[in-house]
Amino acid sequence: MKKVLFCILGIVILLTTFSCDRFNHHFDPILTPFEHYLERFATHVEDGILFDDVASIMSYYSDTYLNNGMEKTDMQALYDSLASASPDSVAIEIDILSEFYYKVSYRIVTAGVDTTIIDYAQALRDSFLFIGNQVAPPIPQKVLAEVITGTWCTNCHYAEEALQQLKHEYGDSLYYIEYHWNDVLDVGAIEVIQYYGMSYSAPQAMFQGQVNVTGGGTETYDQYLNTFTALSVEDALAQLLDFSYTLTDTLSGQITIDKDDTLPLEDLYLKYTLVEKVSSVTGDTGRPCEQVVIAKGMKDISNEDLELPVSFELEMPSTVPDDIVLYIWLQTLEDPYNADTCKIYNVIEEDIVIEKGSAR
Repeated sequence: MKKVLFCILGIVILLTTFSCDRFNHHFDPILTPFEHYLERFATHVEDGILFDDVASIMSYYSDTYLNNGMEKTDMQALYDSLASASPDSVAIEIDILSEFYYKVSYRIVTAGVDTTIIDYAQALRDSFLFIGNQVAPPIPQKVLAEVITGTWCTNCHYAEEALQQLKHEYGDSLYYIEYHWNDVLDVGAIEVIQYYGMSYSAPQAMFQGQVNVTGGGTETYDQYLNTFTALSVEDALAQLLDFSYTLTDTLSGQITIDKDDTLPLEDLYLKYTLVEKVSSVTGDTGRPCEQVVIAKGMKDISNEDLELPVSFELEMPSTVPDDIVLYIWLQTLEDPYNADTCKIYNVIEEDIVIEKGSAR
């Protein structure tokens, strides 16, 4: 590690007494181009914070800067906050952590703030620019709750209302769909019940393919909230991107899977359900049923080349309402079901447009 500079500007000396030499004396007086760049950067940081000239600092950062989720605008906001404090002094210390990778650590002490940033620069034809490590922050997985319900069920409204409230509070971090069982809206709920090894009762909610919460009552919201909270902090191992489709009697879809290397491919399935947002059928309380599954399908993609878009098909029901969406998710489906491994890795919701006047 090479410590290349440590300097203080201003009236008040922070922490202890530092040498105002730009470089320590044990270094060669001949500086490398990268060290010259860092020296100029230090001067602009000091002057930019003291004299409220943050724009001069930002000229050292690439427009595509990304450092553990911090973008160029985030760095500008940091420097703006330091400058707006009207400090009397600024101390900056820069260590070269890797000359090969242009990796540095710079510590800025001013106005009671002591911050250290690990950063990376990129060599240009005649200079350098900070680009960061180009790593975005981990993206939490979205959570899917699959609900077993029925219009005959007197306690199912507790589950439905709890999920509606959680959806309102947490937005697209949470999705839920309703499989109706033993009523006019049933399109094969028994298959879901039997696969997961659920009891033959309602309501039941399977979160992320792993956690089954049974029953409905005044405590249901808290049970669902605790389950969702525990699952939502896990990082997503895949992103579902660039969905497109054509629609006839069959929905022919295509989607790209941007996966982490740790995503298990054995017994990996793409699952998809067509969902009616608000049904004309009412439940036990007299309110319209919502998030009703009206068609479902799945495809084994364990041997697919996931570098390419994945195609799939879903047969449309004979009657299709206007307010439909498609839910698509990735899930391991072992036989028999294993709660530890048969998990959902991520889920998306996509609008499906039904052209008016089209024959079905």
